[in-house]
Amino acid sequence: MQGLDPKAEAVRLIEAAARKGIMLRALGGVAIALRCPSARHRQDPARIPDLDFATYSRWRGEVKELFVDQGYEPNRLFNALQGRTRLNFFRPAGNGEVDVFLDTFRMCHRLSLVGRLEAHDYTLPLADLLLTKLQVVQLNEKDLLDILALLKGYPLGAEPTGIDPGPIVRLCAADWGWYRTVTLNLDRILQLAPRYLDTADLRLVGGRIQELRAQIEGNPKSIFWKARAAVGERVRWYDLPEDVKAHREQLV
Repeated sequence: MQGLDPKAEAVRLIEAAARKGIMLRALGGVAIALRCPSARHRQDPARIPDLDFATYSRWRGEVKELFVDQGYEPNRLFNALQGRTRLNFFRPAGNGEVDVFLDTFRMCHRLSLVGRLEAHDYTLPLADLLLTKLQVVQLNEKDLLDILALLKGYPLGAEPTGIDPGPIVRLCAADWGWYRTVTLNLDRILQLAPRYLDTADLRLVGGRIQELRAQIEGNPKSIFWKARAAVGERVRWYDLPEDVKAHREQLV
């Protein structure tokens, strides 16, 4: 976000929302920067071009007013088409944009956020931040570095000082699609981590990945999971994310 400190802007918006009684929580790159100060790849403002937030749909109208009041313009076409679950705003000078997810984070997979915003004052819980990255079917380097930052910065344990494995394990036990993407990515990260971590950090992160992987595999799976697992990869198990920018360009 040119000319803006993304972390400061995210905090400003969250606190402005709180003054109006709205729970607004950060996710994405700015949340990694806020929760993982050692994530060097997120400390350069240029590496956080946009901001992502989550809130509850009961505040949809108030959120629209909030961002207009704070100097953002609505992406009217996108919001008309997708506004039940997601809102998009941008600054007219091209100084960054904002996505706001309502109740659910949906990209390659659907992640319910109901009851999850209360755990931390500024971001989603660490487990949810990790899931928003592990759900990406085609990881890029930015996603990989975000995952490594979370796993390096926090042990498996209770929020806010740890990554609670419970939500991840339960989700992977109920939904084979989530299980497939998460486990593929954990295995991929374990394979690629030596390129990015020194020996000590590799041992730390590798141990946490293996611990999480073991919990996922050891948890009993639902009957729906087993039925979907029988179909396997013959049928695509993930969604194709909506292209927000394409809608915005149609307005120009």
